[in-house]
Amino acid sequence: MLRTLLLVSLFVTSFALQAQNKELDKRNGFKNIKLLSKATDYPELKFNKNQEEEDKAVYIRSSGALQKIGTIPIKELNVYTYKGLIYRIEVSTGKNTTLYKGLTKAYGKAEFAVVSNVYVWKGEKVALTFASQKGGKRVVMNYTTPLIKDIIKQDEEQKLKDLSDDF
Repeated sequence: MLRTLLLVSLFVTSFALQAQNKELDKRNGFKNIKLLSKATDYPELKFNKNQEEEDKAVYIRSSGALQKIGTIPIKELNVYTYKGLIYRIEVSTGKNTTLYKGLTKAYGKAEFAVVSNVYVWKGEKVALTFASQKGGKRVVMNYTTPLIKDIIKQDEEQKLKDLSDDF
C-alpha cells in the first residue's frame, strides 16, 4: 500500500512538473516580449549599448513602456540579444512577496538552487530564475533560452569553416 501511494505521488509530481514546463515554454518570455524574436520588433524597447562580446547588445524599455507587473512597479528591464535575437530578459523590481506567489501560480513550484541562492523554473525552451539581491531590496527575474547556445555554436563553426576555406 505504501509503495503504491509513493508511486502515485511520484507520478503526480512528475505530471505537475511537466505541466509547469509546458506553460513556461508556451509563454516563451516576459509579457509580450518573446525569446528568440527580434528586439527591433518591439517598439517598447530601445537600443542601449553593444556588449563586449561580438554580435551581442542590450536593449532597455522605452520611457513609459512596461512599467508594472500587475501593481508591482518594474525598476529595470534589460533585454539581451545575439545578432538581434533575444536570448535573455532581465526584469528587476523592489521587494515584493506577491511576485513569487504569482510565478508559483503561473508555473508551479520552483526548484531552489542552494549554491546560487535562486529559485528556478525550467522548460524545454525557456528557463526562469528568481532571486533576491541587495539584501532583499531588489528582486530579479531572468528569462533565458538554452537554444541560443546552439545558434552561437553553429555561427562559430561557420566562421571556422569560412576561415579554413580561405586558405
